[in-house]
Amino acid sequence: MRFSVLAFAMAAALPAAAETIPVSSSVTEVTLYPGLADVTRTAALALPEGRHRLILQNVPKTALLETLQVEIAGARRVATLLRADYVPPRDADDPEVQAAEARVKEVEARMAAVRDEAARARSGVRAAEASIGFLQQLGANEGLAQADAAALSEIARMISTEAAGASQAAVAAEAEARRIELQLEDLEDELAEAQAALAAITLEDDDRLFIAVDIEAEQAGEGSVTLSYFSGGYDIGWQPAYEMHLATDGEPEVTLKRAVMLKQDTGENWDDIALTLSTAVPFEQGSPSVLHPWLRRIEEPAPPPSAKRQLQDGNFASLAEPVLEAPVIVEEAQGGWGADLGGAAATYRFALPVSIASGADLLRLEMDSLRAEAKLQAVAVPSRDETAYRVATFANTFGEQLLASDEVPRFVDGKLVALEPFEGLAPGAEMEAGFGPIKGLQLHRDVLGQSEGEQGLISRSNAQVQKVEIEVENQTAQDWQLRLLDRVPYSQQDDLEITWSARPRPSEENVEKQRGILAWDMELSAGESRTIQLETTLNWPEDMELR
Repeated sequence: MRFSVLAFAMAAALPAAAETIPVSSSVTEVTLYPGLADVTRTAALALPEGRHRLILQNVPKTALLETLQVEIAGARRVATLLRADYVPPRDADDPEVQAAEARVKEVEARMAAVRDEAARARSGVRAAEASIGFLQQLGANEGLAQADAAALSEIARMISTEAAGASQAAVAAEAEARRIELQLEDLEDELAEAQAALAAITLEDDDRLFIAVDIEAEQAGEGSVTLSYFSGGYDIGWQPAYEMHLATDGEPEVTLKRAVMLKQDTGENWDDIALTLSTAVPFEQGSPSVLHPWLRRIEEPAPPPSAKRQLQDGNFASLAEPVLEAPVIVEEAQGGWGADLGGAAATYRFALPVSIASGADLLRLEMDSLRAEAKLQAVAVPSRDETAYRVATFANTFGEQLLASDEVPRFVDGKLVALEPFEGLAPGAEMEAGFGPIKGLQLHRDVLGQSEGEQGLISRSNAQVQKVEIEVENQTAQDWQLRLLDRVPYSQQDDLEITWSARPRPSEENVEKQRGILAWDMELSAGESRTIQLETTLNWPEDMELR
């Protein structure tokens, strides 16, 4: 909810002798959530005795007025007036404005000094050019026509020597002037930055709040102001960033390098702030759902929609295959971070000051590296893939929730092999992470036999037989522990009978409680190949159709 004018308390008019004091505060501390920032600003000031009005400047319009808290040390707060619209212009005596203007003037003065120095250097050029001109006129003097040959030769040598010296002096003076002017390039950049900083403060008149606090100080002295408020938005928040490294030399080991990515678009730059990150998500559901009474009724059954109709209606759920949910880690270091894992949410406090420009910076802060022993194997899915893939299984022994991340680069022995999302991992939970294909583990899945023009399908109106041959070949120079996955159909109807056989028998059936998913575990030596025969038979009543 936004307000054009909001007053928490309306006070009587200030005494005539009361002073209006502009207060320029700066951001000193931020707690950052996904989509929300808890901002704290502070300012120190000298408080005269009596009743006065403090004008708290610099607070941007992104601040949620209903969350604003103001604390005054050294005086009693009488009333607070907040205004989002019709904000009066910034006071020309605002220290922040004065500092920005002073910086612009200081850089302009330094540029003028450089130009003066270059001009003094070029005065030598003009003097040398004047000398050359004099010598040229001297050489053209008609009186020299009466001179003898020896005198003319001496005069010519003198003119040549002096002209050469003057030319060299001119070249040197011009080179010195250009060297001096090179300083202007850096000064021009510095001036542009100073002018941009001043412009940003000036523009803030249109993008800030007006906050007036009436106070009463029993005695003059030093005081301070602390403001805190929330700013929310799509471009405010943080998210984890990871790198996942698999080392295969010796015992397999997974290292998860953790970092965080920060951004903010609050309308104010954060310079050297104390930063805390929280895993809480305030904008998500905070209260339990309401449970309503459940009314049931019976009616005539409707015929099930055809597969074509389901596709037309956009109902893909009943046609899709079951989705496998992706289910490290010992702490190595918490360099620069302090963690509080107790309470309703975990928080991480960065030990160093942090600066983030509004709407411009995307800042990455490194956290730590988490290590875990891993079980490495090759996993093959011949019905989908042509090669097997490296899969490392490891557990989160870090003692805290590992949050999800959009894209995580995955490395094997220092080489990038994949870029995949990370679904997050609860404490104590295991994860199976893929680390790219193993090109030398080749997979072949062929459907054998031929009937009714369809390869590998022997069928009649109420029966269907399918024979499949699966071959995996190890063309690498190392032995692999391989897990091969395939499937057979399953039924929940008594009238649809499904039988299957496999040679060799699978090591596991209904893998991870998924009916019909089979697994073969084997040790595949370098250069070795294995073959699996799989046959499936389906039978159903004459008057029914197979779906």
